[in-house]
Amino acid sequence: MHISGTLYLVATPIGNLRDLSFRSLDILNQVDLILCEDTRKSLILLKEFNIKTKFSSLHEFTNVKKIDKYISYLESGKSIALISDAGTPLISDPGFEIVQKAKEKDILVNPIPGPSSVISALIGSGLKTDKFIFEGFPPRKKNELENFLKKYIYEEKTLILFESPRRIKKLVESSLKIFGRERRVSIAKEISKKHQNFYTGTTENILGLIHNDKNLEKGELVFLIEGTKDKSSINDFEEEILMKELKEHLPLKRISKILAKISKKTSKEIYDTHIKK
Repeated sequence: MHISGTLYLVATPIGNLRDLSFRSLDILNQVDLILCEDTRKSLILLKEFNIKTKFSSLHEFTNVKKIDKYISYLESGKSIALISDAGTPLISDPGFEIVQKAKEKDILVNPIPGPSSVISALIGSGLKTDKFIFEGFPPRKKNELENFLKKYIYEEKTLILFESPRRIKKLVESSLKIFGRERRVSIAKEISKKHQNFYTGTTENILGLIHNDKNLEKGELVFLIEGTKDKSSINDFEEEILMKELKEHLPLKRISKILAKISKKTSKEIYDTHIKK
C-alpha cells in the first residue's frame, strides 16, 4: 500500500519488461501521478501493464517552477512515482532536484529497488566488485577524455562508465593508451535484452574485437575498467612519456635498462617496442 504525500523512486526494466517487480507495479497503479523522463518511452511500459495512472514529464530541461508545482502537489498529500526511461531513476538521469527539494521540505522519499545497468554490468563483467566508482558518461573530445582517464591510472577500484556505441571504439583506444595493453576492461552490451553479452579482456583484446565485430559498436553499452593491481610499476602511458624525455639525453639501450627497473617488462621488451618507433 502506498503512503500519501510520498515521492517514490521506482526502478523500471532496462530491456526485459518482465523485470518489473510486483511492488513497483502496485506503486505505479496506486500513486496519484507518475513523472517520466520521456513520456513516449514510458507509455510503452504503462500500456503493457495497463497502468491508467495520470502521468507528466520531468527531464533535464524541466524548469524550477514546474518542479515546485510537483513539490506542492506532494505537500497537499498526493503521491508521485518518479521513473526514468529504463533502470533506476537518478543514475545518470534527471530527478536529483525534485528529490533534493522533497528532502528539504521533509517529504517522504521512498526508493523502490529494481533493475540497474550499472550493477548488472559490474556483476556480469568478471572484474572486482567489492569497490567501484561510477562516473556516468566520460568527456567526448579526445584530449578531455584522455585527461579524464589519467585521473584513474592509480585507482584500485573498478571504474564504470556509460558510453554510446559510436564512441566506444575511441574510449577503448584511449583506455589502451592511458592504462596500457594489459589492463582488463569489459563491455556490457544490451543488458537484459535478447542479445545481451559481456566482453571482458585486456584493452588490446577488446580493441581487436571491436575491429573484427562491428556489432560491438551497436546497442546500449556499459564500459568497465579494472582497477590497478600494482602501483609500484609504470604503465605503458608513463613509459612513453619517460621515453620521450630521456631520448633527448640517453641512448635507447641505456633508457631501456633504466625503465626496466621500474617496469614489469624486461629491458629487451622495452627496447624492442621503441626501436620500431
